[in-house]
Amino acid sequence: MTTARADPQLRVLPPEARAEAARLWQDVERRVGAAGLTASWLWTGTFLHHYGAVVPHRFVVAERSGTPVGMALVTDGVGRRHGPIPIATRHLGTAGEPEDALLFVEYNRLLVAPEDREAFARSLMALLLRRRWDELHLDGFAPDDAAALLQHDARFQIRREPCPTMDLRVAREAGGIVEALAPGPRARARRALRRGAPVSGEWAETATHALEILDELVALHQRRWNAAGAPGAFASGRAVAFHRDLALRLLARDAAVIYRARNSAGTLGCVYGFVERGRVLFYQGGMAPSADGRVATGILTHLCCMQAALERGLDEYDFLAGDQRYKRELSNAERELVWAALVRRRPRPVLIAAGRRLRRLWQRAAARRHR
Repeated sequence: MTTARADPQLRVLPPEARAEAARLWQDVERRVGAAGLTASWLWTGTFLHHYGAVVPHRFVVAERSGTPVGMALVTDGVGRRHGPIPIATRHLGTAGEPEDALLFVEYNRLLVAPEDREAFARSLMALLLRRRWDELHLDGFAPDDAAALLQHDARFQIRREPCPTMDLRVAREAGGIVEALAPGPRARARRALRRGAPVSGEWAETATHALEILDELVALHQRRWNAAGAPGAFASGRAVAFHRDLALRLLARDAAVIYRARNSAGTLGCVYGFVERGRVLFYQGGMAPSADGRVATGILTHLCCMQAALERGLDEYDFLAGDQRYKRELSNAERELVWAALVRRRPRPVLIAAGRRLRRLWQRAAARRHR
């Protein structure tokens, strides 16, 4: 009979103890191994460098006999509201940033060895449930880590998002990316390649090249989304500074994907992503508009980037959360990410819920009037 591991002892470090937290965090990383990008100090420390002054936070250290076995960052959401009503949100991981400078963490994880995950999650949830907040959020968690946390309170509202993925191992066996697609997408991909040919690609290897491509990606991305009346992912100078800093740190570890596809007309598009456990995680893109509407610049860019990833020996190209058509067409597998929220029955959330119910009643009444 297997004996359950005892829960670790938790202690909380304030923001002022960042240097101590960094030392402990990296110590746990060395012993745990590759826990994932967003659970690394490289990611967490970069987030705190750019957002720590505006996002209230603290560090949770899990220890056994004085030895750290797990670490977590806990943040308070900045400026979160439901309509006109401010709410106090609490988040696990690098989340909670201001709405005008969002980063959208995905594959969020706990930094802990697999054998300690259940015990750490249990202790961490017990700690969080004793604190004051209106909503507790789990943002973009990997399923195993989410499951370890969610089992401790049945009231969580859970949203599971598909992550369309190209299994590059299947593509390698099939003879290439296009050959690994379903028949309809395969025909459209071949047509896109014919219309855009010849296409060349650049996978950034130096800091200068990486920043040049990243700057063009930001400009293309913002131009597209601003034209659609949206702010875009790089509207905030803080977010741009974070990604420029992060990209260079990852590049030094061969863990950044900063790619540009071109043809005779110029840049088709740029891709920015990360390499985690042999997998490409596509984070953002900037695609040029097609001059005549016949060249699918985004499809071409991803096809070429996926082929380059395959040739570099990587195993997957994960499009991250979202069910857009182009992601579905360029994938042959699927992963999943989890978002969850636990809402307390405190005055503000109760008022918000009542307002939502009233709004639904009004909408139903209006729908009946206009039939």
